[in-house]
Formats: sequence, structure tokens, C-alpha cells
Amino acid sequence: MPKILLGRVLSAGAALGFAVGMPASPAVGMPATPAPGNALAPPPVVVEVVQNALDIPWDLVFTDATHYLLNERAGRLWFASTDPAVPRAPVIADFSDLNVRTSGGLLGMAIDPDFATNRLFYTCQTHRGPDDVRVVRWRLSLDGRRATRVRLPVVSGIPFGSPHFGCRLLILPDGTMLIGTGDAAQASAPQRLDSLAGKVLRVRLDGSIPADNPWAGASGPRRYVWNYGHRNIQGLALRPGTSQVFNAEHGPEWDDEVNLVLKGRNYGWNPRNPAGGTAYYQNVPMTDRVKYPNAVPAAWKSGTPTLATSGLEFVKGSSWGAYRGRAFVALLKDAGVLSLAFDAAGRVVRSDQVPELDDTHGRIRTIRQAPDGSVYVLTANGVADQVLRVRPSS
Repeated sequence: MPKILLGRVLSAGAALGFAVGMPASPAVGMPATPAPGNALAPPPVVVEVVQNALDIPWDLVFTDATHYLLNERAGRLWFASTDPAVPRAPVIADFSDLNVRTSGGLLGMAIDPDFATNRLFYTCQTHRGPDDVRVVRWRLSLDGRRATRVRLPVVSGIPFGSPHFGCRLLILPDGTMLIGTGDAAQASAPQRLDSLAGKVLRVRLDGSIPADNPWAGASGPRRYVWNYGHRNIQGLALRPGTSQVFNAEHGPEWDDEVNLVLKGRNYGWNPRNPAGGTAYYQNVPMTDRVKYPNAVPAAWKSGTPTLATSGLEFVKGSSWGAYRGRAFVALLKDAGVLSLAFDAAGRVVRSDQVPELDDTHGRIRTIRQAPDGSVYVLTANGVADQVLRVRPSS
């Protein structure tokens, strides 16, 4: 399979404006400048297997410095220690209404900012009766062995349509949650504001609508919408030290994208046949700037072929050397991890494969940085999946 060339540079041009509704960096409009250290060779990394015998783990969230929750798409939840010698323990939780179909099931997770006192965490999952995608709030017992649902879903009614379910969660410093959704393979959904599919949604953690959402005063689903025109969002991450949020999403057979998440903007995906009809039609641009001149260009795009970008995480800590401040992007089809360096305005100025993970462990779904600075990587091969711990060799 063709690989990304070291040092390949792709830029979003003049796409940038306001990230998550806050003023963008003063560097907008200035020439692209790599972040400090990006000219240096990245450090070699050590890859250690810390969990085995999993079936498509989808997400992992740290509950404290030494423990984490780990899920599997089929509807299993585990409580685990960062000490791999300690066996993971199953978490008893009611997933009887989980609708496991193709790429649907138990998907993204997020931990409440006040977890230490309220024990709350959140899952995004496909649901049956009715068929939809929803965000569910849970409370974990003190011993980590049982999770119970707390009140009604935070959000429900996200359209259910195989195979594009999304669904990634990100809690922001202001206490709101972003939800990246798929377009549910519905042709009109990405461009229709009254559909929750093909969107980034924004809610408070109790499910209420923030007053500064673009359509907060609307009576229908559009009050949840932060931006629109997406195909299938698989990653969301906040860039440390900034207000910039980025998403990763799947393209059809071309142009997987990493996008700067902007308030109220259109990202240009419209899978409707120009000749007419209502069938889902993918022979269109991922970001159609002819039909939508104001659509936001991608900060990075794969070109052809696609790599199947998934989880997204920014790497923090001086021990990571040239990787510090870069985004690690999980690759499913290309079976590895992509490293993206950004300038201050959020333009990608360099992309490289992480060589130690390039075609070594199969498909990669999710990347999460641990409190100790190491990076946890989830494989998604469907057979004997693993959790890997990655750290600089020095």
C-alpha cells in the first residue's frame, strides 16, 4: 500500500477564522511556521503490549493517574490498571439496548471533568428501539466494577444509518461537549441543519443547549449543531495551549480530512447526485467549494487513496522531542499512526508516519495520552486486538 512520504506538506490556505467560537491566533494570515522542534528528527519510541485478546476496542479514557476505562464495540466495558501485570476487570453495565451493526455499537467515550467527585463518564452508542445514535451518561462505582445510567440520554435522535455512525466525544474546558457524528449514509443529512447526522454537535453535559450555539434559539434539532457538512467524524481533539479543536474524518475513496472545528461553518460534503434523485451518491468532492464557496478547506487531506483516519490526539511533554505538540492520527486502512505538525494558525506544515507503528500492529482506531505522558494506542483488527503503550525510548 502506498505510504505518506516523509516531510509531505499540505496546507489549508486561508480557511481559518475562529476556532470553537473564540478568536483565532494572531498568526492567521502569516506564513506557515513549524512549531518548535519540528525540524528535528523525532525520537525513537518503544511499543509495549499492555492488553490482549480484545475485540475491536473503540475508546479508552483515564479515570485517574493509574486507571482507565476501556470499551469494545460489541458492548463490553473494562476497568484496567496502567500496571499491565494487574488483570483488567469487567464492568457490569446494561447494554441490552445496544444496536451492534456493521461499524455501530459502543463507540466514543469521555470522562467528566469532575469525575473524582461525581464518578460520571459518557458513551456514544448505537441504540435499538428506536434505532438511533445517542450519548449516555453513566456513574462508575467506587470499585470500578459497575456502571449505572444517570437519568435520560444527554443527546438522542442522532440518525442511525449504516455504516456512517461517527461517533467521537470531546469535553472542552468551558464544560461543553462536542459530538462528532457520521452522515448515516443519508444523502441530504450533511447539509440539512435539522438533521443531527454529518455534524459536530455541542451541548452542555446535562444535554441542555449552550446559549452561544449558532442556532441556539431554534426549536428543532439545529439548536444542537455547531457546524455541518461532514461525512464520518472519527476523531476530535483540543490542541494544547490554544482554543483550536480539530476533527478527523473519513473520505469516500479520496480525501480523508483533518479539519479545524469552526463555529457555524459548512465543511462542504454533499452526497447528492447532481443529476437529481435522493440516492446516496459519493462521486462528489469531500469539500465542494464550487457548490459552497465558503466551505472550510481541510487543514490536511490524504488525497488518493484514503488512509481511513480515526482517533486524533495531540502529544504533550518535552520527552517527546520533535513529536511534542504534533497530532497523532490513527490510521485504519493504512495501518499505522500519522504525525501532523501545525503552525500557530492551525495549518499543517509537515506529515510523517511514526515508523515504529507503520504496518506493525495492523489497523489503529484510537490514540490517548496517559497522565504519565505515554501514549495508549488501540488496534482494530477484529481478531486478538491489543492496547499498546508507546513512549520515547529515552
